[in-house]
Amino acid sequence: QSMQGEKIVITKSTVPVGTADKVRAEIKAHTDHKVHVCSNPEFLKEGAAVDDFMKPDRVVLGVDSDFAGEVLRDLYEPFVRNGAPILIMDVPSAEITKYAANAMLATRISFMNAIAQLCEKTGADVHAVRKGVGSDARIGSAFLYPGVGYGGSCFVGSETVLARRDGRASLKRLEDLFDDFAVAPDSAPGDLEPEVAWSDDLAVLSWDPERGPEWRWANAVTRRWYEGEMLRVRTKMGRRVRCTPDHPFVVSDGRGGSPVVKLAAELTEGDWLPLAMGQPEPLGEAEDRLELAGALASLGIADEEVIVRVTAQARGALSPSAVRAGTADHPRGRHRAHDILRSGAMRLHELKALEIPVGEAVLGSARNGTYVPSAIPADVAFWRVVGLYLAEGHSTRDGRRMRLQWSFHPTGEDELVEEVADFWRRLGVKVHVRQGTTACHVTLSSRILATWWLKELGLGADCYTHRLPDHVWDLAPGEQRALLSGLWQGDGSWSLVNGGPSVVLEWGTVSRPLADGVVRLLAHLGIAARLKVGRTAKSTVDTYWVVVAGADQVEQLLELVKPEDRVGVETSLGRQSKRIAPTGYRPGPGAAWVRVVEARPFHFRGWVYSLEVPGNETFVTTHGLVVHNCFPKDVKALAKTMEELGADASILQAVEDVNGRQKQVLLNRLEARVGDLAGRTIAVWGLAFKPN
Repeated sequence: QSMQGEKIVITKSTVPVGTADKVRAEIKAHTDHKVHVCSNPEFLKEGAAVDDFMKPDRVVLGVDSDFAGEVLRDLYEPFVRNGAPILIMDVPSAEITKYAANAMLATRISFMNAIAQLCEKTGADVHAVRKGVGSDARIGSAFLYPGVGYGGSCFVGSETVLARRDGRASLKRLEDLFDDFAVAPDSAPGDLEPEVAWSDDLAVLSWDPERGPEWRWANAVTRRWYEGEMLRVRTKMGRRVRCTPDHPFVVSDGRGGSPVVKLAAELTEGDWLPLAMGQPEPLGEAEDRLELAGALASLGIADEEVIVRVTAQARGALSPSAVRAGTADHPRGRHRAHDILRSGAMRLHELKALEIPVGEAVLGSARNGTYVPSAIPADVAFWRVVGLYLAEGHSTRDGRRMRLQWSFHPTGEDELVEEVADFWRRLGVKVHVRQGTTACHVTLSSRILATWWLKELGLGADCYTHRLPDHVWDLAPGEQRALLSGLWQGDGSWSLVNGGPSVVLEWGTVSRPLADGVVRLLAHLGIAARLKVGRTAKSTVDTYWVVVAGADQVEQLLELVKPEDRVGVETSLGRQSKRIAPTGYRPGPGAAWVRVVEARPFHFRGWVYSLEVPGNETFVTTHGLVVHNCFPKDVKALAKTMEELGADASILQAVEDVNGRQKQVLLNRLEARVGDLAGRTIAVWGLAFKPN
């Protein structure tokens, strides 16, 4: 839409043949200006990308006009003074050239692995064979090294990402995110082809080394079936993620060096990974009022089941003739109109038919039940009550009746009891405070409010299903802190370390999604929390403890401590004569860097998932850990394109088959050398030669 004249658009990425045509059609749908869409793929080797760009062995230009060809030739002329050719061709040829080059390299790897198996069976020396074959000038020695094959890369589906769609952010599991976009996937477990769920309205939390966390648009969510070794990558501060051994990570040396990319299998205890820290620029706006009436349809409550009582002002503005006309079809017609004009009470479908705005009305689902406002102010007081629910609340159902309940200490938390009860009373909601033997309960009975609470806010019905509401990611820091303060004062604690003066704040939950959300939310506020996972006595599920340490961090979160305890915390912190550097992490711009502790292998069989995030090529996954995009599966993509167009892809399928079997070949060789592997630990020493 911003074009002012003739333009050239160039794709640099590895893309399926036909992409340029789709790009051209999309642009032409929005402008009448002339546009040339060209393909100019990269040919850069890992470890030598700058040299490869400055001194390319060839430049491939796929163009759709002589004009575009001349412009691109002039652009690249300074880089090919070493005599390298500039190859000008049509656009589909350039698109295929990149895929074909990558597939050829994969073919050479798989071919040499097949020859290695022959050498193994005949007693030949595969390295001597490799040298003999590679000495042929027509063949060359590159990519003729036998090994365990090339591979793909992805995460277990339960790893999470903060995603934004339709104006709202939410914390999603990768497998759920894929299901949101996938169109009736027809592949089954065991299929080799990866599935891609394309998206043009999905943004995810990404990370840039200079700008820190930010929202970036994602092209696609991918998944593929995988069986084999996975790695549990664990770091200091308790962050962990499960991925394939060849998934790339953003890595630093922990001493301020520039980040580089390493594969999971290459990670060592000298590597440091980034945790995204800081509030990203918001893409959406937080709502001042949360509408209950507008959400009723999605909550599964029919309009005919909802009783609406409008305000006296709205009742006075009702037109008797309009009300009579609107109720003419009612069995009690005239009497029904009289009832509405007298009391201002009607069913929600009648209110809509009369085109009366809900305004400040109250809603109920039973004549003598609890009435709730049609909208709730989303202020600090509300988010405090939400935090207290996540700490001390649950929901129950008795037939059609639904209740929300907060349960506090029978005598030691009177101020929290009053805070919750007073909040609902100020909104005109009937609440009951009941003193029990082991707890003091604040209860309200409302099917409308409880359903909205569980479905729209998504807070969970009990301690196992609790999670942060999606709204929290668009809130101002003050409101985010209010939710955390309710959460912490309801179920958290503070304590002195070895008698002081150091202080830690600690909070625990058995809900993995809630722990994930709280750790991420603290990171949005610039707080690097430690996460501990373990089992308490007689428990059947893990408990997640979130710990905030360090005087500087604790001072930023004093509202998490109950007012009567803050003086003691401040006094203790004031006794610290020296503030030491953080332990467990190293702060940096937009990140806290944490050291890798281990990358432990385990066997996995199932779907694995990833994202494509152009630009940054990163996304923020579980507990705020930053990971790199997957690398592309060029062989599979090229084979898929060939099959769709009716071309013979059997040679590429053979390449994939050999590559898939090569892992088992290595295992067979190992068993032949050392015998039964059950219960044994195997160390594999590898040496790689790469430029610089």
